[in-house]
Amino acid sequence: MRWVSILSTALLVAGASAVPHAGKHRRISSSSAASSDPSYWLADIKHQGNAPAAASGYKVFRNVLDYGATGDGTTDDTEAINKAISDGDRTGPAANQTTSTTPAIVYFPAGTYSVSAPIVDFYFTQLIGNPNSPAILKATSSFTGMGLIDGDEYENGAEGWISTNIFLRQVRNLVIDLTAIPGTTAATGIHWPSSQATSVENVVINVNADADSQHQGIFIEDGSGGWMSDVTVNGGLYGMNIGNQQFTYRNITINNAATAISQIWDWGWTYIGLNIQNCTTGISLQGGVNQTVGGLNVIDSTISNTKTFVNTSWTDTATPASAGNLILENVVLDNVPTAVLGPSTTYLEGGSTTIASFGQGHKYTPTGPDTLKGTFAPVARPSGLVGGSGSNYFTKGKPQYASTPVDSVVSIRDSGAKGDGTTDDTEAINTALKSAAGNGTIIFFDYGIYKVTDTIYIPPGAKVVGESYPIIAASGDAFSDASNPYPVVQVGKSGDKGTIEWSDMRVGTIGGTAGAVLIEWNLNGEQGSGMWDVHTQIGGWTGSELQVEQCPTSASPAAKCQAAFMSLHITKDAQNFYSENDWFWTADHDVDDPTNTRVSIFTGRGVLVEGTNIAMWGTGSEHHGLYQFQFDGATNVVGGYFQTESPYYQPSPDATSGPYTSDTKWNDPDFSTCLKGNCDALGLRIVDSSSLSLYGVGLYSFFNDYDTSCSDLGGSADCQSEVFRVDSGVSDLKVYGYNTVGVTNMITVNGTSAAVYSDNLSVFPASIALFST
Repeated sequence: MRWVSILSTALLVAGASAVPHAGKHRRISSSSAASSDPSYWLADIKHQGNAPAAASGYKVFRNVLDYGATGDGTTDDTEAINKAISDGDRTGPAANQTTSTTPAIVYFPAGTYSVSAPIVDFYFTQLIGNPNSPAILKATSSFTGMGLIDGDEYENGAEGWISTNIFLRQVRNLVIDLTAIPGTTAATGIHWPSSQATSVENVVINVNADADSQHQGIFIEDGSGGWMSDVTVNGGLYGMNIGNQQFTYRNITINNAATAISQIWDWGWTYIGLNIQNCTTGISLQGGVNQTVGGLNVIDSTISNTKTFVNTSWTDTATPASAGNLILENVVLDNVPTAVLGPSTTYLEGGSTTIASFGQGHKYTPTGPDTLKGTFAPVARPSGLVGGSGSNYFTKGKPQYASTPVDSVVSIRDSGAKGDGTTDDTEAINTALKSAAGNGTIIFFDYGIYKVTDTIYIPPGAKVVGESYPIIAASGDAFSDASNPYPVVQVGKSGDKGTIEWSDMRVGTIGGTAGAVLIEWNLNGEQGSGMWDVHTQIGGWTGSELQVEQCPTSASPAAKCQAAFMSLHITKDAQNFYSENDWFWTADHDVDDPTNTRVSIFTGRGVLVEGTNIAMWGTGSEHHGLYQFQFDGATNVVGGYFQTESPYYQPSPDATSGPYTSDTKWNDPDFSTCLKGNCDALGLRIVDSSSLSLYGVGLYSFFNDYDTSCSDLGGSADCQSEVFRVDSGVSDLKVYGYNTVGVTNMITVNGTSAAVYSDNLSVFPASIALFST
């Protein structure tokens, strides 16, 4: 959660005046266009998701045909689709309430669905089409509304939800078609102000491509995200018109737009695999003299037949002094006359060439601040992090197993697990995982709350997929002793080799589980083993026994609210770990409370990485008591955007006074250099590690004992004294696009402050374009 919601004035550009007014199983009609839906296991299996806190008969999986949609291309399906989303007493944006109790997958069989008003997406909702034949959502010529898919519908001129609280949503495998709307009418494919654990994947947006088109593919004006991958936008005034605190984009393609990406504002943004073709401007960072963009990183990308790649307002004298950061690395230009254009001059010529590296902003290499304005030495990429024979970093989209037959999918409920939040499902889950590993079978976790009292072991060869983020929740004595940490989910054991793929699930705890290590990853894996949309959600959800009633902010760190030793441990045995859009969250608020009331839940450590060949794209870790990320003995690490928040309750108690305190057995930070009485959890610590390239890091400390005055814009930035420590034994470290909020000393190297916020003021955070050892 973010304490501040930032609504960009660019809302007007997006056509905000057009506020929306809208408001047995698969093949129900042989005449329906959707009757030709090819086989896809997710649609064809028996659906038996169990939402324990929802009303009796609640459906987790909904096929839009069952609600009256036709997909025939002519019938108006808007009402039927929105009914499929809202069915079951679900709470929409107008009520401004979030909930953990009513998840939903809304499935679109192949077909063309005529839409005349926004499809209003809800919290904890996945809109999913068939990857073998994605459904087309086609706007009528008279379509009225903010976006064809509206992720946060406006009510009385304001967003329905606080965008920084919107979690647990997906849109994937869909085609959005706006071409019937006249180009002179403002129109948007997806309106998506969202935050962590949200994603848009495998989506094509076709907009009006006329010369005077006012269309845009995606509009984001707010939030604290987030993830998008494998998205294509064709045509428009803007392919994407976007602003958010931080975001990660992978494999984004924009064709034939006037401006491919209008970066309205941000603190930081990471693009990997950006493909822009036949546009006038690739990326616009035009904020005027007073810049609105903190910065962005673009790597492993291709720009073709585009007049200007980056148009920036950055100069040596622009304000704020450290805004407008730009990092380009391994970007191929093909017929791009100007690579980087400043307000009055060209900063980097283009042509048909490859930009090995280019940057602008403040740099510390390792001392500073100095001005970065031009090329710099690009990183030497370890072979274990590159894909194939090229130089690009290895990436891998979330497996969807599109061609897997239904009889190769095993339901965890058919295997004996109940998922009701009270039954001990440990034995049933372990038996199913053991029997399915290595034979091509998918273990499917129907939605549920799977209480476990001992470790769940995922063996090599396993493919594990969840239905709308089911949760494995640790409970009982095995996890209760902080002096004897114990894994909830163990992915491989020491010495295990092979491949494991795990997606769309959560891991949590029930009650006091002070010794729980939620995920322990040991696998010596093949390249591409990893996790996609796997999140830890510690407290703040119904059934966790860690809500506002049990753990109010006024409570001391009682045993019942000491909920985890660590979220994720990538051990020394781990090799070739791959991660996309994984979020490790100790709850700061109760998502089932009508006003999102804050809670005090105490956990020790966020993410500890000790392995080799580690790729982490779009990763967040928040509100752990000692640190959010620690790289200790890690080798060959790449990733971005890394986002953290310090606990809101600190420094009452702070990181030195518990309930979790530094332990030399785990090489925890000793906090010897922080300001006494202001020793909050570190966002990032690196020790005894080598070859780390972090493309986008945001370490935020908004609160001092629930008071935000320490992080107010223009304030003292003294919520905590230090947040990023580089200790002994670190080599070949590069951090690009680094941002802090509420922190006095931005970087501490071997106990000495190396950068302070007052030298690096940016749009809201303090920012550094490049830090290296």
